[in-house]
Amino acid sequence: MSETVAAAITTAAAATGSGIEVRTGNCLCGKIRFTVTGPVDDPHVCNCAHCAKRSGSPFQWWVGFPADGLKWTGEGGEPTWYDTYPGKTTRGFCDRCGTHIAARDYGDDTMIGILATALDHYGTDPALVPTNLNRVAEAADWLAQCDPRPVAAG
Repeated sequence: MSETVAAAITTAAAATGSGIEVRTGNCLCGKIRFTVTGPVDDPHVCNCAHCAKRSGSPFQWWVGFPADGLKWTGEGGEPTWYDTYPGKTTRGFCDRCGTHIAARDYGDDTMIGILATALDHYGTDPALVPTNLNRVAEAADWLAQCDPRPVAAG
């Protein structure tokens, strides 16, 4: 973990007096800000059609956190929610700039999915590195050719 990220997480944890990791984030325009407290759960990349259509990207990078550790702190309060899978999953976005921020599954009040790129320090926090790829069969065929690593024979 970089010193800057470690310092930010340590400072946030000290501010809460809990010693628990606290991360912050926001939408593009800053109207919606949030903190998430607790351990990172299931950082992954999703290739499903809903993530692709909603984001304008072939995939999205999700990270789970305990739902009770999420606090909306910006002037905009909580994001606007849209049911991408009615009765199953709802996604939160900023109604001013359109940034996608979060996802909740109905019936699971224990976890909240946060788009990793909505978090501050998402590019340097090693706890956010994806550990799996979801819905690989739905991924765009050309994604494999974007990998600059040599392909192993066999």
